[in-house]
This record gives sequence, C-alpha cells and structure tokens, in this order.
Amino acid sequence: MSGDVANDQHVRSADEARVEIDIDGGLVRLRTRYDPRLVEQLRALPGRRFIRERSEWVLPARRAALAEVAALVERLGDSARTTERADRRLARVRPGRIESRGGQFELSFAYDPRRLARVRSIPERRYQPERRSWTVPATRAGALALLALLEDGEFTARPELVDRVARLAAGREATASGADGGGPGREADGERRVSPAPHWRHVTRGPIFVANPQRREWVEGVGWCVRVRVDPTRRRKEGR
Repeated sequence: MSGDVANDQHVRSADEARVEIDIDGGLVRLRTRYDPRLVEQLRALPGRRFIRERSEWVLPARRAALAEVAALVERLGDSARTTERADRRLARVRPGRIESRGGQFELSFAYDPRRLARVRSIPERRYQPERRSWTVPATRAGALALLALLEDGEFTARPELVDRVARLAAGREATASGADGGGPGREADGERRVSPAPHWRHVTRGPIFVANPQRREWVEGVGWCVRVRVDPTRRRKEGR
C-alpha cells in the first residue's frame, strides 16, 4: 500500500512540474508546459533557443547559463523537476553559504575548483573535515575576503550576517567579537582586542607596511599587504 502511495505521489509531482530540466553533455534541455510567465523567464536565459520539433528549450551548459538555470530552479521550487545529472551540475554553480558558528564564519559549498581556490586564498581559513566546511576567524582581513565573495555572488548569507561582515571589513567593529554579533571581545573604552589564538595579521598600511617593501604580497580580498605573525600566548609567557 505504501509503495502505491509513494508511486502516486511521484506521478503527481511529475504532473505538477511546469518545467523538466536535464543537462546532456554540453546542452541544458528544458521541457515545459505552456505558461506565459514561465516562457518570459525562459526567454531571459542566455543563449536559449526553442526547438519546435521537440517542444523544448536548449542552451549551452556554460557556467553563466547554468547559474541562471539554478536561480530559475530556486524560484520555481516544486514547479521544477531536475534529473540527477542536472542536479549534480547545478550544485556546482549554486552559491555557497556563509553562517555563524562558534564566533567564526563557516563556509559550506559544493566542490568547484575555482571557488575552492578563492576560499583557500582567505587569510587564516581552516578546513573542518568532519563538517566538510571551512571556518574563517572574525578578523578584518577575513571579512574583506568574505565581502568580495558575497559581492561576486559566490556565497550568500543572512542579511544580518552580511551587515556584520561589512562592519568588520570597514573596521567599524572589533575583530575579536563573535561572528554572530555581540558577545565578549567588543571594543570597550576605546581598547581594541585581538584574537587570543596565534594568527597572521595582514598589514595594509602604517610603519610596518612602509618599512617592508620587500615583504609585500598580494592577497585576494585584502590587496597588497605585509603578513605579520601575532602570537598572544608568547606575549603572556614573556610577561610572567
């Protein structure tokens, strides 16, 4: 009985789908029920053309086009049905997600070599194999890199978290405070606190930057900087 019910639900969902999407080699294929509003959206896809003999829309499976198709699937929700191979291809171009966890930023995304290279260029990023995600401390250098990813559409985040990243990037909030806002570590009485863990600091201006032209390097999302190793634990030991 349960198998019959599941089968009926599958048939019903297929009937209700207004567009069926498959990616076959270098082509995206879309079969649709006629709907003026949907046709208007399909006509906006880059490089699309309608094959009257097969009653389907096709477009080249390039990255820009795939990103538009992925956005279309998100908008249509249950009205879109994708094949398994289409799902795999579209997952690569869907934006990653930035969230707050344990006072840090957590990045999760489907594997994509280009996006992975950009994440690996973020200062102080760490890979968490148990969660298959990356973490970035709430530092100004990290926030600058994350802001670039958000502005390029590579990642998405809740509006309040986007605001948090922007404040950190602009230097309007203490970098040691939690990534979800508030909490210990905020600037108090004009004192700026730093992370208690050893970390790299990316100096983009000031005496250190001016005095070390031979150590300047280009870091994606930060720009030209001089990297300085900061170890608060060593300072505490020397002060004893």
